[in-house]
Amino acid sequence: MKILCISNLFPPYYLGGYEILCAQVCNELEQRGHEIIVLTSTHGLDGRKEGGEISNVHRILKVYIPFDQPPRLMRMRRWRVGKYNYGLTSDLIAGEHPDVIFIWSQLRLTLGSARAAQDSGIPVACTFNDEHIAGFLPAPFRLTPRHFAGYVADHWIFPDITFRGMQFKHTTCISHMLKNNLLSRGMPISDAKVIYQGIPLEQFPEKPEAGKVKTPAHVLYVGQLHPYKGVHTLIEAANMIADCGVKDLRSPARNVSVSIIGDGPEGYKSKLKEKAAQGNAIFEFVGKVPHSELPRIYREHDIFVFPSTWQEPFGLTPLEAMASGTPVISTADGGHGEILRDGENALVFEKENSEQLAGQIIRLITDRDLGQHLAANARAMVENDFTLKRYVSDLEAFLWVAKENGTT
Repeated sequence: MKILCISNLFPPYYLGGYEILCAQVCNELEQRGHEIIVLTSTHGLDGRKEGGEISNVHRILKVYIPFDQPPRLMRMRRWRVGKYNYGLTSDLIAGEHPDVIFIWSQLRLTLGSARAAQDSGIPVACTFNDEHIAGFLPAPFRLTPRHFAGYVADHWIFPDITFRGMQFKHTTCISHMLKNNLLSRGMPISDAKVIYQGIPLEQFPEKPEAGKVKTPAHVLYVGQLHPYKGVHTLIEAANMIADCGVKDLRSPARNVSVSIIGDGPEGYKSKLKEKAAQGNAIFEFVGKVPHSELPRIYREHDIFVFPSTWQEPFGLTPLEAMASGTPVISTADGGHGEILRDGENALVFEKENSEQLAGQIIRLITDRDLGQHLAANARAMVENDFTLKRYVSDLEAFLWVAKENGTT
């Protein structure tokens, strides 16, 4: 197949695991003999020409507001950027004439490219890895002046900035939770297929003595630093452990250290560092690191914590840690909770409950067999069900169906 993938971002410019996964999928599809074309935004180029790392990536689309700025509605700006992206996308489709168009995240890209894809008559497939698409819902009817004005604007003045008139015949979601949330928000995707994500297993070899927790225990967080990621809960839990000590461990004030990998708004990072300084646990704020370094980092740590406080659509970092032989402690409210089994392949705690998280960390420190038990089951689960190759195979079959069934 000749596949055109449209995404708001594409490596080496990315915000998190979503964009990295998009590139991994494209590379794997290309290795399977498909011709891949990527259409994405100019984000990250800063006026420079593309480095040419992948020859078939077209970085020409605009985002209506930079990713380092808070989101705003900006209807007129979104309409103008959408019209611009529509034209560029239509020209590219006409020149390349792909067999199928694969839509990834359109966040801040507007729906201009997606509408051009639909209007081309070429089969279109969409993958929803988060709830961003619901942000294109038209404003509902309400009698307050402000809300009524928004309703009029979205339905009669700027309808193209919403998904009014768009079809979502071939869609996939990365978890049942995500699909249900989108349905509840009014997205017409009742036939969407749930396809769980996967990781490139060969990049995350299992470490020797998988699941063994040393003293002092080295705890790891990897991800963006935003309040909804719950890193503050981990900091509170680590300081609880360090301040209270754990029986039979030497140097109680040093029995846990935490590495925090990732970046985010300066305000939240400052609050995290202030909170970290209030106790005796050891913290290292490493910042953002290249994704290629993560396999080594997972293996160097004893425990991985995923403390998210919101309903994550899924979650790749827990899978990466599991593959590496590092026991996982996680909340379970989101899509990632669909694959977690407390006491079998991970330990689970309630979001924002730092005391409960501290208790789960202590369990792994004091119960030598538990970590090995969790690590063995988690690695087996990833090997069997959550590899990138399995994920791409499922997406490949999904795209063949979209191609064969067309747009009607």
